[in-house]
Formats: sequence, C-alpha cells, structure tokens
Amino acid sequence: MSALIRLLFSVLMLGLFITGVFFFIANVLSSLAFNPASRAWRELIQKLRTRNRIRMENAPVPFNTESLTHLSGKPKILKKAGWRDGVFEGVYHTIYQEPVAYFAGQKNGKTAAIVVQAADREFILRKKGKETEIWLNGDPYAVLVDGVLLSSGRQGKMLAKLEVDTELRQWPVIIGQGESATLTNLDRAVSPIPRAVGLLRNLNPEEEQVLLALTIAMTDNLR
Repeated sequence: MSALIRLLFSVLMLGLFITGVFFFIANVLSSLAFNPASRAWRELIQKLRTRNRIRMENAPVPFNTESLTHLSGKPKILKKAGWRDGVFEGVYHTIYQEPVAYFAGQKNGKTAAIVVQAADREFILRKKGKETEIWLNGDPYAVLVDGVLLSSGRQGKMLAKLEVDTELRQWPVIIGQGESATLTNLDRAVSPIPRAVGLLRNLNPEEEQVLLALTIAMTDNLR
C-alpha cells in the first residue's frame, strides 16, 4: 500500500514539475513577444495589423474635428480574447455608429499590445502597468504616465495633461498653455453612448492628434 502511495506521489510531483516548466516557458515566450526590441514583438504587431486590415473592408470615416468631437467614449468589442486565440478586436465609432478606427490587441498579465488603425494613421500601444508607450505610423510618439502625455525621447515635452477627478463627469485636458478640452469620465457618464471628448477651443491638426492619442491611451476596456 505504501509503495502505491509513493508511486502516486511521484507521478503527482512529476506532473506538477512538467506543468511548472510549461508555464515558465510560456511566460518567457510571452514576455519576448511584448518586448519592442524583439522579433516576436514585430511578428505580433504584424499579426494584429492583419486582423485590422480585414476589418478595414468596412472603411472608417476620415479623422478630423467632426469625427473627433463625435467619437464615442465606449469602443465596441467585436471579438473577445479566447483560450485558443488570445487576440481581441474592436472598433472606435462615433455616437452615430460610424467606424473611426479599428483595433486589435493581445494581453499577457498587466502588459498589452494594441494596434489602432484609422483611415490615415496607425497607433501602436504598449500598455504596461500604469505606463503606456505609443508609436505613430511605426515611429515612437509619446508615453502616457499618470495622466501626463510626454513626447518620446530623452527631452520629452508635455503634450497633454489630464486632470483626473473621480467626482467630475468631465476631466479637463491641458494642451499648450491652458485647458483645451475635456475627456468624459465614463464611470459618471449619463448617456449610454457618451461622447469621448469635448473641445473648449479650436485645435490645430497636431493638437487634435494629441487628443486622439490621449483618448485611446486612456481607454481601459480594450481587452
């Protein structure tokens, strides 16, 4: 009887060891996939681009002041991540249900890679904890940390600052010298399809792009 127990115990320990090794290897490979310097990252981004390309058959509306001010704060998930296919897919749309940009992403723990494809530009996001790195059309663009959007590089300048207050329905966004726009606090939104942003002054195209990047980077439900 004791020999049988020892045998079962040995089989159990071997199974646990194999399972541990499997998950260790899986985590290592997954970590490489989310390292922007790795080949695995490039392959992952290309896979996500392909998913967006298929969706782009339903062409998005051009990005401009009108589509920005009509942008819905709640992007629609078109495909959830599954066990066999870890990619999630969705669309940013206007409050009139017009597609503005498609996105595809993959998540591992607290790290996620997301490709957002609009009609004329592409954003790549690498979300890791409270920090989000952003690439625009393949080039480093900005980093979002604690509500502050900084341009990429050692001499990063502030592109925008979001004043987050859980009690407010609209969060002030500082672009340039003063408050230029607002971002909707979705936890306190009244409308079932709330506008994502509100403009407090006329923005130039570069400032509109900054606001779009901030809005995308602040979206927590891309998963």
